[in-house]
Amino acid sequence: MNFAGLVDFFIHPSYHQDALNLRKARLFVRSCLLTSLFSNSYIWFSVLFEYDLGVYLMIFNVVGFIILAFLVKTTIPLLLISNLYILVGSIAVCVLTYYSGGIWSAVYPWIISTPVLALLVVNRNYGIAWGVLSFLVMLWFGWLELKGVQLPMEYNTDLKAEWFVSVLPGLLLIILVISAVFESVQTNALKSLQKQNELLENQKETIAEQSKRLEKLIDDKDHIIRILAHDLKNPLANITTISNILKEEREIDQQKKFIAMIEKVSSQAQGLVNNVLDMATMEDGALRLKPETLSTMEVVKEAVSSLSEQARQKDIEVSIIGQDANVFVDRMYLMLILENLLSNALKFSKKAQKVTIETLVYDKTVMVKVMDEGLGIKPEEEGRLFEKFTKLSARPTGEESSTGLGLSLVKRYTEQIGGKVWYDRDASKGATFVVELPKK
Repeated sequence: MNFAGLVDFFIHPSYHQDALNLRKARLFVRSCLLTSLFSNSYIWFSVLFEYDLGVYLMIFNVVGFIILAFLVKTTIPLLLISNLYILVGSIAVCVLTYYSGGIWSAVYPWIISTPVLALLVVNRNYGIAWGVLSFLVMLWFGWLELKGVQLPMEYNTDLKAEWFVSVLPGLLLIILVISAVFESVQTNALKSLQKQNELLENQKETIAEQSKRLEKLIDDKDHIIRILAHDLKNPLANITTISNILKEEREIDQQKKFIAMIEKVSSQAQGLVNNVLDMATMEDGALRLKPETLSTMEVVKEAVSSLSEQARQKDIEVSIIGQDANVFVDRMYLMLILENLLSNALKFSKKAQKVTIETLVYDKTVMVKVMDEGLGIKPEEEGRLFEKFTKLSARPTGEESSTGLGLSLVKRYTEQIGGKVWYDRDASKGATFVVELPKK
């Protein structure tokens, strides 16, 4: 068993529940064991100097300090045991001083050790109290000398020089040893505290990172919900419109046609849900694309057809002009881009106005322009067009709802499929949005 294990042998398990109390208990036990060992050496000095009282008192100290160490194994308060430790030592010092010449005794300076040990082993308040008491004792010895009271010298005075040379350095030694123990305990406590602080800092950083990640997950979840809510509106509205028309239709061929349209729109909606859910499970939140070779004009016509009822309700004519060309992109997201732009154009157009979709073919790219005759976008608001949840001063003309999410989704979808989108303020009197796609 090493010295640390020996120290812990004397400590009651309850002290291990609090780091500060455990540190104090260990310091006290170390002090008891070291003082007992130190007192043991002075038994032999007392024998050498024929100081019988010193022998008895040092034996009293050796046994007393060991007993005090054992008391730490009990539930007796450590504060009480610590003060008993100071009391035992101070009684021995005062008695030895009295019977070896008072202020002319080599033991007299040892009275100084009482408040020093109290300060180290007990606490500051008790250190002050024991200091006051020690000061009064020293004054009392001085008063006896001033009064001419001759105190006994029960050691062999023929060895007076040897007595002083042996006893006085011991004062320095015991204070130095106890102070070194105290410093060691304090250093270990500070190192432990530093490690705990470092651990807390690491935990704090981990919690901060987890908090940011949680916030991102919440934002992503909310974003996904908004995407679904926004992009499912058109397919669901189309299904409702076609279903209402189907109720009035009596011709079998027309019924089959409308049923096929419902199936197609439902399939698109299901595909959108699946893709958004796939996006939610991907680490980077990217879209899972299925690019294919598509006719630009065909997709444009399909987007116009899907919103034909919305255009009919406002008596808006949607014109398709330009050339056809193939692009290699994901059909569903290209449809969503065009439907969002066309839906906005219809929302912000008055009744009986026109909306034009023009396709332009270049060497490496195909451009699709969606143009309306509405109020357009104010110059100071253009910089916020593609931000999430942006609501500009222009309002829908037919009391349609607007979440401010559509253009941000258009920008995201366009960039994900390898294209670009921008607002062209000079293209028409209304609003013109341009989508540029890589040509097949």
